[in-house]
Amino acid sequence: MCYERAVSALYLEESDKVAQVEFLQHTDFVAKVSGLDPFKYSEEALSKTYDRLDLDMIWFTYDPFHPWSSAKDRGDYFVVRTDSWSKAFPTTWHETFTVKSVDEVLEFNPFEAWEIPSLDELIEHFQKTHSRVQSVYKSQLVPGGTYLTCFMWLIMLFGLKWTVKAAYYEPERFKKLLDRFGELSLLQAKAWAQTDIKAFISHDDICGTQGPFFPHEWMRKHLYPWYKRLWSELKSKGIIVLFCTDGDMTSIVDDVAEAGADGFIIEECCDLKRIAEKYGDNKVIIGGVDISVLTYGTAEDVDKEVKRCLTVAGSYPGYFINVSGSIPDNVPIRNLETYFQAVNKYGCRPFRK
Repeated sequence: MCYERAVSALYLEESDKVAQVEFLQHTDFVAKVSGLDPFKYSEEALSKTYDRLDLDMIWFTYDPFHPWSSAKDRGDYFVVRTDSWSKAFPTTWHETFTVKSVDEVLEFNPFEAWEIPSLDELIEHFQKTHSRVQSVYKSQLVPGGTYLTCFMWLIMLFGLKWTVKAAYYEPERFKKLLDRFGELSLLQAKAWAQTDIKAFISHDDICGTQGPFFPHEWMRKHLYPWYKRLWSELKSKGIIVLFCTDGDMTSIVDDVAEAGADGFIIEECCDLKRIAEKYGDNKVIIGGVDISVLTYGTAEDVDKEVKRCLTVAGSYPGYFINVSGSIPDNVPIRNLETYFQAVNKYGCRPFRK
């Protein structure tokens, strides 16, 4: 039922319960639920955990070439975090950026710096990669996706400070830089469009907790046209496009919808009520659960948080309940158990507020 429930939600059709997608990285919780050692059997442990939790879709993005390779060559410093993040599923953080000038940013050309595969090679590679992951998570829908829609290329390669500085001091040259990465993302979008994916996660961190990094008019002129071009390739094949950014995207959600997004993956700082009331009947909405409540609250707080999100958005057929970001090791297991119990208790249809 999980795969089918995810498809129903993506196509705005009601099913037996509110759909759910999570990005689980909690070592002890995965071990407890799956009964497997996640250090030895990471994928199998996650797959069993998702099955036993009755999850419908997994978070998945994939990028065959990564800007950090150039950053490492430049001498930037990276660290693998296993402390409070996740012992079994560690994440790498880009700690320092050794960029020396705005010119260094603006003169970068990915088509000269990297060996870019052909379209046919990318199609074959994406299909093979997606098919392998889907074979692991047989019960869940595995989307396609990119972490590097357009602006994110620059953040991960040069850092937010240098990226914003280059955009501010040299706007025309910055547009050319952004366009070069837009062309690279367009190649990837064309390749993904030829695979058998049902949905596509398009991630681009363009907001902080206070809203977008750039003025609305700048993004309407330089960024959203690229989104429209990229997403139209996928939408022409019937693929559902889900846009994701960190931070508060409430003020840009109309522009993102206008660019063609079929849904939004939102964080707790977004106005879930406003977005659901405007787009709940015709867009997919994913997220809203505050990770800080699960991390620092009581079991009662967690129960109330689930009720809050389901009361606001649970009646809409395209809503996926989801904890903002990921679920790392520092979340108390009791709170996690309460969370999943509450979703099962309150998320069943006919919907109960």
